[in-house]
Amino acid sequence: MIDHLIKDLALLLLVSLPINIVFHRIKLPSIMGFIIAGVIIGPHGLLLIDDLASVEQLAEIGVILLLFVIGLEFSLSNVLKNVVRITGVGGLQIGLTALAVYMIGVGIQMPFNEAVVFGLLTALSSTAVVLKMITDRAEIDTPHGQACIGVLLFQDLFVVPLMLIIPLLSGAESYSAMDFVGAMFKSIAAVGAIFWLSRMLVPKLLELIARLGSKEHLTLLVILIVLGTGWASHEVGLTVAMGAFIAGLILSESEYNHQIIVEFLPLKDYFVSIFFISLGMLLHLDMFLNSFFMYLGWAVALIGVKFLMAFLASALLRNSFRISFVVGLRLAQIGEFSLILAALALEQKIFSDVQYQSFLIVSIISLLAAPVLIQISSLLSIRLFAKLGTESAPTEESTQPLSQHVIVAGYSLIGRTLSRVLKEANISSVILELDGEAIKHALTEKMTAIYGDATHRDILMRAGISRAKMIVFALPDNIVTQQGIMLARRLNPDIYILVRTRFASQVEELKNAGADQVIPEEFETSIEIFSRVLREYRVPTNVIEQQVELARLEGYSMFRGLSLSIESMKKFSTFLTASLTQSFQVLNDSWCNQQTLGDLQLSRKTGGRIIAVVRTNDVHANPGDDFDLTAGDIIVLFGRHAQLDQSLRVLQSGYQSEEGKDTVEEKS
Repeated sequence: MIDHLIKDLALLLLVSLPINIVFHRIKLPSIMGFIIAGVIIGPHGLLLIDDLASVEQLAEIGVILLLFVIGLEFSLSNVLKNVVRITGVGGLQIGLTALAVYMIGVGIQMPFNEAVVFGLLTALSSTAVVLKMITDRAEIDTPHGQACIGVLLFQDLFVVPLMLIIPLLSGAESYSAMDFVGAMFKSIAAVGAIFWLSRMLVPKLLELIARLGSKEHLTLLVILIVLGTGWASHEVGLTVAMGAFIAGLILSESEYNHQIIVEFLPLKDYFVSIFFISLGMLLHLDMFLNSFFMYLGWAVALIGVKFLMAFLASALLRNSFRISFVVGLRLAQIGEFSLILAALALEQKIFSDVQYQSFLIVSIISLLAAPVLIQISSLLSIRLFAKLGTESAPTEESTQPLSQHVIVAGYSLIGRTLSRVLKEANISSVILELDGEAIKHALTEKMTAIYGDATHRDILMRAGISRAKMIVFALPDNIVTQQGIMLARRLNPDIYILVRTRFASQVEELKNAGADQVIPEEFETSIEIFSRVLREYRVPTNVIEQQVELARLEGYSMFRGLSLSIESMKKFSTFLTASLTQSFQVLNDSWCNQQTLGDLQLSRKTGGRIIAVVRTNDVHANPGDDFDLTAGDIIVLFGRHAQLDQSLRVLQSGYQSEEGKDTVEEKS
């Protein structure tokens, strides 16, 4: 028996590895491949694994391990901090979906307990599929990403009482309202015990073992906690899988959770592969093929109901229709927890074998469709709501139409910082944002703000796109950004479009969409890091700036396809670091303000030469000693980097000491 199980596990590994590689390359969740592979190699396919009992054991092991790792990634304290946000859309989505499916079940003469269970199981979505794709697409910080994560988190928490309630709905025993109250009390007590254990007991055990300084001891203790919690859970009438989930929650709250995650999280993909391949093996392929169109129709109807209910839940919580549309499409599949609970319903005789298989087939179809729906959701929502129009909210606008202003699309940290700087510089700007709270924040800071989508023509027209000088996209959603760029370019071919993006790999497609300049965060972060390192080593500012410009020229040439001789540029950079120009703007508090060039004696005392002064767009080349400086003037200096570095300090703060006046002059 053991050798048979080991052979099956080895076969699962042999199958899961190439699937992971292939689906990673085509940027689709490997879960789809696991399910298909399970159908092919299972008892109803090529019979590579033909023992159904062995398959069910593998599925149970997969469930236990999967739930442990999911629990390990949870943070109970974060859940409690965000309980209002999580229970809002999540609770409404589950309630509406379960009620809709229950009413459909009652309408087709389904028994009460079956209709309730079908409704509850249908309400859950796939955390594994949705969260992975949102993360891979860098959409965690988008409004729809945050909404989806909140709903999924609530659904995962809702599994705890569901595991307790489903046995009460079994036809084998009578049930009453008191039974449900008792089940909920039991669930609350379990959560309370988890919280208490996480704060009191487990950290002390972990600390005691950690003092021994051996990773093996810590690993053994973690395995003991998982097995012990699973056994205790089984003894009180819960499932071993629920015990594994509780163990993960307990360990996630310990101060050693990072080390535990490092040890166990790499195995998560294998746990997931076991579970989903085993699901595919349990599917009766003949049953599916014999009633292909019927199951396909049920799957389409289920996806439609889930989409509609999630859309309504999000919209009722005051998300925009476009964001709600995206949330609805992304949560329109059946989740992995639903399949776990369906197996429990089968065990409790609530579902017949045919009903379980039907639910499994429809669920798998929805899971296979999920990645496609997620990929097209953003683009489809933009095109649909661009045609239907959009919503807008009251705005704070100036009485005169803005002209030569900056449109800031997105009021995240970058958008807020840019808007404040523009305000300080007396440059007019308009903020576009879909987050109602962000709009309120902008209005309290006396900004001109419009609640609306930067991908909609009417919103951009209200922001004065035809008269604007520049539009800056600081949106977290890359697809939305592309659509906004193309629309802005059509509405104003002369506007300057500046875009912030997460990754350097997205620069080319954004440039092709019509952006004038694209700034990737990861590339600019690397520049900021080496700039700060050079400053710590007291490298002159002018040298650092030249190295920054060279790095940008080299880096962006890769994205834009420029044909540049980097070796020539390095030689040019070497020349510039030896002898170069620098500019300085005279401010009200600058030492040189209201002084003549003769008063400065800059050339004699620092070695830096003033070769031009720019005033209100007029260039005064080689100005004389009687030239008066005033606030707003831009001084152009020429000299070696050390001379320029001291000249800039003098222009801003004056000469600090008699000894320091002639330092550079003597060196030169």
